[in-house]
Amino acid sequence: MSVPFLTLRRAAVIEGIALHCGERVTVRLVPSQSCGLIFARTDLPGAPEIAATFSSITHTTHATTLAHNGVRLATTEHLLAALWMNGITHCRIEVDGGEIPILDGSAREWQSLIEDAGLQETGGARPITALREPIWVGDGAAGILGLPHPALRVSVAVDYGRDYLAPQIFDATLSTDTWRSEIAPARTFTLEEWIAPLRAAGLIRGGGEDNAIVLRAERPSSPLRFPNELARHKALDVLGDMALLCGENGAVLGAHFVAVRAGHELHRRWMEDALQRGAFDFVPQNDVFEKKMR
Repeated sequence: MSVPFLTLRRAAVIEGIALHCGERVTVRLVPSQSCGLIFARTDLPGAPEIAATFSSITHTTHATTLAHNGVRLATTEHLLAALWMNGITHCRIEVDGGEIPILDGSAREWQSLIEDAGLQETGGARPITALREPIWVGDGAAGILGLPHPALRVSVAVDYGRDYLAPQIFDATLSTDTWRSEIAPARTFTLEEWIAPLRAAGLIRGGGEDNAIVLRAERPSSPLRFPNELARHKALDVLGDMALLCGENGAVLGAHFVAVRAGHELHRRWMEDALQRGAFDFVPQNDVFEKKMR
């Protein structure tokens, strides 16, 4: 059996505060018959479009920003992870601002929005692309390793130096159910001492304890949803960025990503290296991929 291309059954709308610019933004997910995840800035004349592809990445400091012809859209990773992990390959994403809203800091509300809208097949079978060789990109103690694997797997290790938080590890082979229950609810976070510098840089204007975990000196600002919630959120970020490898052609990806203290810029550098090497092969669909991804 093949893995089908999917779009939404009906349009879905949500609004919220953008994490960095602090503005209220509305997002409308629209079914499409064209392959690709396409953002449209409806607040600008002509609703200019930005394709969710690696070549659109323009900025990776504290979020992944995409751009085309000078039109930018920030903080795309949580929404892209939710679309990709639900197998959505055809979607127009209309946004009336320059940043995707942060919602509760996780992808849980995006997941609920997609489930409420429902899914439908658009016809045809998705291609499969597989990583052919190991690729490591590092920066000091941080790095990301991609390994050949018959499905999509992510492993994350983080340590933020808080006495009440042991180093955290998360590992999972991805399915829609695993994504929904184990990764989507994991929230973004910041160390308390990072807040002042971020605000001085004009960032996190919309940030607060209702949409992020603040790691204070002696305790987090709210109870963790999982003992290793920080590692799970880093896995969410890996998936949201790596979705850009498949956002144009809707491919099913086979690779094992091992991220150690990594972030958006290392994700970008890893994708750039892999693409420059031509390290991906397209292969026929088979039962192994079908069982892992559906």
